[in-house]
Amino acid sequence: MHKYLLIVFFFSLSALYAQSKEVVAVENAVDDLMEAMVNADESQLRKLTDPQLTYGHSNGLIENQSEYILALSSGESNFTEINIENQTVDLKGNIALVRHFLIGKTHNRNSDPAPVNLGVLTVWHKKGKNWTLLARQAYKR
Repeated sequence: MHKYLLIVFFFSLSALYAQSKEVVAVENAVDDLMEAMVNADESQLRKLTDPQLTYGHSNGLIENQSEYILALSSGESNFTEINIENQTVDLKGNIALVRHFLIGKTHNRNSDPAPVNLGVLTVWHKKGKNWTLLARQAYKR
């Protein structure tokens, strides 16, 4: 009986370690995306997002992958600073649900510099070894 409990404990510990490793990988992907947004790095944005991306803004605008990347790379949407707070990652197989607050600064082409304070839900999925953004929805706080 003790041998059985030890085996169960070992496999539970292994599963917890594997999940923890994946949480870190998702968090790194989120960080990489925020950096690519601030830098308007078109190649990184494409690498970190899915071709089927649906990107929802807090004002109701919905963009696909091409529209999202064009808005950032053209300066139409321009983040000068992004900070993430209170992030949680919930894994469901090869899907990760990430919630956080995005606090930052933006200076869009058609507007004055402005602070940004949003609640965000993102949906990531694992393709091969990489996590890519599949969906995002923001709301004003």
